[in-house]
Amino acid sequence: MADGVAMRPLIFLFPDGRLDVGGNSAQARFLTICGTLRVASAAYYRERVEGGLHIDDVLAMHPIGAAGSTDAPIFVIHWGPDIAALLEKLERRDVIYVAHSTGWRMAMPPRVPILCVSRHSMAYWGRHAPNSYIAYLPNIVEPGWPNYGGERDIDVLVQVRKSSRYLLDRLVPALQSQCRVTVLDGWVDDLSAWFRRSKVYLYDSLEHWADVGATEGFGLPPLEALGQGCVVFSSLNDALADYLDPGFNCRKIRVHSLAWDVAAVLKAVQERRPAPPLGAWFQNYSAQEVSARLHTLLQDIEHFFTLTRLADADIEDLWAARRPSPFQRARRAVRVLAGT
Repeated sequence: MADGVAMRPLIFLFPDGRLDVGGNSAQARFLTICGTLRVASAAYYRERVEGGLHIDDVLAMHPIGAAGSTDAPIFVIHWGPDIAALLEKLERRDVIYVAHSTGWRMAMPPRVPILCVSRHSMAYWGRHAPNSYIAYLPNIVEPGWPNYGGERDIDVLVQVRKSSRYLLDRLVPALQSQCRVTVLDGWVDDLSAWFRRSKVYLYDSLEHWADVGATEGFGLPPLEALGQGCVVFSSLNDALADYLDPGFNCRKIRVHSLAWDVAAVLKAVQERRPAPPLGAWFQNYSAQEVSARLHTLLQDIEHFFTLTRLADADIEDLWAARRPSPFQRARRAVRVLAGT
């Protein structure tokens, strides 16, 4: 019991046991912090994971009639493509959505609080779910200061994951003959160790997210790279604009021409500028700060579930009259294809 609020257990739902994807990895960090505040555990909802709890087991243990009791779990969901199906499965349960990205084209019922890992995502849901409980919960980034300004044996670091064709097919080859470039393919368990060896980190995710049809919900790698002393060259799409400030804590990639980008990267390799921000700048992303936010938000959300259980959602749906019907969307598609 905290401040008169029963601390109900949390069940974090993961699609599978893979943590080698950003959303699952970041969500696992939230789970770890929540575990210091109250009972929190993981369950899976696709195929069963050996030794892990499955969503069907949890639902069987907690029948709907018990929902809202002090021991009924609150479900925490995050995997964008599966949110609509999960909300349907959990229709009469208390659910929190942690929005790691946006653009998955689902409507959020006002019974579901939304915690947004970036201000970009918060603004998106502020527009598309104006009647919902919405709050800001940034991801955790712990800067590492050993060797912050020391010698580094990699001039330019690039990850294949999420990188644009321009970055991989044009900029990297143009740089390889002029400096030491390392390209990482596949998931890397300890990316921070690579950042500490690198002078410059290149990140260009817009093409990836445009192809997926969603948005960069936080952009963890560039922020982690800044925390390990790298000069970051990045696209500025979506949530990357939350914290990147070209000319002051980073440089923008894809500026005008290949010649400009090559010259700018080589200059950064030599001068190590603009200098990454100092430790105090990362305070909002620290485990201590995020834990304090979670403590406050979880108590507030429990009040929300208690009070809204007794009241209907009766604020006008701002988008009801503005959403095109399936027929209107089909007509619009025909006009676009016809060029009219």
